[in-house]
Amino acid sequence: LKFGTKYFNAVNNMEGKQDFDEQQDSEFYKKNSKKEKLILSYADNFRRQYRQLYGDRKALFFTPVNEYGIEKFICTTLKPTKLPYKELYDYDQAANFVADYLTYEVLHTPNTLPGKLISTTLVLRQQRGNCFDHSILLCSLLLGVGYDAYCVCGYATREVCMMDQTRSVCPLLEDSVTMEDVKKHDTMDKYAIKPSKNFSSKFIAKMEARKEAEEKAEEEKQRLEELERIAEAEKPPPDQYYGLRIHCWVLVLAGKREVSQSFFIEPSTGESHSLDWDQYLGIESLWNHKNYWVNMQDCAAGVKGLIYDLGDAVKWEFFFPNIEKPLLVVPPGDEPQLAEGNEEDKSIDEKVDIDLPPSWISAIEITPKAFTTRCPRGIKTVLYKKAKMEKFAEYLNQNGMTSRLTIYSDMTLSHPLEVRETFSYREDKLTLRVTNTRNGQIHEQFSPGRSNHLKEHIYNSTSIGNAARTMIFYSHARVDGLARREQTSNEMVEIFKGREDFLCLRHVFYTKRVKKFEPADVGNKKSVLKIIEEFEHDHSKLATKDVARRSFLLGEGRIELVYHLSPEHITQNTREFVIPQLSADQGFNLTWSPDMTSAYHADLHEAEPKDTELFTLLEQLVKAQEQSQTIVRTSEQEVLNILDSRNNEEAKTTLSISVYNVERNEKARKYRQEQEQRAAAEEKLRKEKEMDYLAPFLARLGDPTTLTKDQAQRVRDDCLQDLKSRLVDVANIIQTRYEQETTALQKRQTEYQEHQSNEEYIDYCKEAMFRIHILGRRLENHKSQAPGRFRALEARLKHDQRMAILYQ
Repeated sequence: LKFGTKYFNAVNNMEGKQDFDEQQDSEFYKKNSKKEKLILSYADNFRRQYRQLYGDRKALFFTPVNEYGIEKFICTTLKPTKLPYKELYDYDQAANFVADYLTYEVLHTPNTLPGKLISTTLVLRQQRGNCFDHSILLCSLLLGVGYDAYCVCGYATREVCMMDQTRSVCPLLEDSVTMEDVKKHDTMDKYAIKPSKNFSSKFIAKMEARKEAEEKAEEEKQRLEELERIAEAEKPPPDQYYGLRIHCWVLVLAGKREVSQSFFIEPSTGESHSLDWDQYLGIESLWNHKNYWVNMQDCAAGVKGLIYDLGDAVKWEFFFPNIEKPLLVVPPGDEPQLAEGNEEDKSIDEKVDIDLPPSWISAIEITPKAFTTRCPRGIKTVLYKKAKMEKFAEYLNQNGMTSRLTIYSDMTLSHPLEVRETFSYREDKLTLRVTNTRNGQIHEQFSPGRSNHLKEHIYNSTSIGNAARTMIFYSHARVDGLARREQTSNEMVEIFKGREDFLCLRHVFYTKRVKKFEPADVGNKKSVLKIIEEFEHDHSKLATKDVARRSFLLGEGRIELVYHLSPEHITQNTREFVIPQLSADQGFNLTWSPDMTSAYHADLHEAEPKDTELFTLLEQLVKAQEQSQTIVRTSEQEVLNILDSRNNEEAKTTLSISVYNVERNEKARKYRQEQEQRAAAEEKLRKEKEMDYLAPFLARLGDPTTLTKDQAQRVRDDCLQDLKSRLVDVANIIQTRYEQETTALQKRQTEYQEHQSNEEYIDYCKEAMFRIHILGRRLENHKSQAPGRFRALEARLKHDQRMAILYQ
């Protein structure tokens, strides 16, 4: 496995030269440090021992070369990284992202390890890679968020290695839970009425049960035969490389991030599988960013039965002895013996404390734009068994579609049965549309936020007008508590939840519509034949006084009431009213007659209400009937409004853009640019004001844009006076310091005459005379330069455009 320059060049020619950028890569890509060279020497020694002991096994994928032809230890290719995207914090979403973001490339030779292993940064720039590139990127992301993840090098089937999913069921179509029908045995009530005896023949029942069992067995036999026939027809052709195809995937062990059970992740598809998945045929080795393990277990049955206790040195041979996994004591006689005379290997084994060098990979970065685009060019298509999955980047399609799953009836994907489309960021809140191509039924789902609080809409695309449709609403958000509305050509059913009047259902029956040659909205409405309303029980009332069902028989001129069932009775109270036909001459006023009502009382001793009470009830029912008719017409109009709005929304789809999406929100971007331009202009103006020598004097006048002659004269005088004052102040300061130094020197001379301290006095006199000389020269220079500075300011004021009014 030691690669030379000639071999590396040959591999480049076979697999295609990588378009890497040398300027973006650090020096660690192009050379090895001392520690890396030391680890490579250990790896070479480990490889020689492995070949000597297990010469019949495949060579280890230990020190592949990178895109620059430099050997790198396989563990240092992993770069644990936590990206600033919450979607990548869970393993399933991270696996799906890697599978979508990278284009899968099969190995050039299926039964040979790849000639090189390019860096993760190059893989991300190219957005393509083989199974090893996919696994290393996914493992780096999982390690960065705390999973106990490993890259696995082993063998897999042809379908897995070539990412052929045409014989696999789409994960979106698999049932998450499969349960058999369980017969529920109702518990017998102690006081329930015993059922009557069954006098039918037991022999006949037994013969019928036997016949039914035989028919079921025959149907099951035919079903199994059909399944076997289909499986035989769909069976893939034989593979000459079966069991020899090299593949790499990811292993996640239990223990961290609340993972209770270990599992595999196939990085090319993003799907997770159990540890006994039959598509993985064996494991040679696995590694993470800290250590490398060689599998010493038998893989005759694939990966079934393998134990992933990496601390067991009998089952897993490790590279570094200082690992986190606790080592088990190796039983005597089980440890393989090294060849005699290999003193170099023994000396290396004595070194226990080995420090793994850091990863040579630069920081893994994915820009927000690239993360949102997700797939290369924003589109990815995956073919499954009788299904096709299409994924789109956000905002790529004008209608907001992010995925489309088409289900077919055949393996050739020529006869579609159903289409499932998902949407995001739509103003109309549409999230899912399921179209049944066989009967034309369309099922739409909406997220909360619509003005009419529509949740689902089920209708038929081939029907028009008053066709059968079902609308489901967010009942908690509506004032009327409407949860569901089902409408056909002759009926309409509305279901309510949580209403204060306890109304739970309204069922409307229409007469058959008579076709007329006139506009649809002019006198061509369907006539209401009957309205049935059902109510939940109001426990604050007696059941015999609380209406359970109210029927307005408009065609017959009757109103029927059915009350709730009382626990003391086995039948319900009922009452019926007959409404007479009133004319305009009668003023549409009701007149009471005992013949207008009839009733049934479950309690024979219950007294009949008085006529005044019944007449008042009748008046209330007549008003309720009129209100129900008005509500029905309002519901019909609401349906028409919803259909009109849906047609307009589909004709012109608009997508919502968050204010935080600065790349796509044009309004926010323009506002931010205006703010930046305004801030830059203000900063420029501030700096100009700081440099303006007249700014302090103009501020006293309120910063006028133009100056009058008096104002200009005042500014000129103030400016010259200010300079004169500063020049005088500076001269006074220098004069004061000169006098202080002279006084101090005279005082020190007096002390010297008294104490005769020679050395200190001479040093002090030198320094004092130097300071006095400097101050004197500075004072002379200041006095000589002051008139020139004053005249320069006068000349500057004279040439200043703002002071031109003084010199006109």
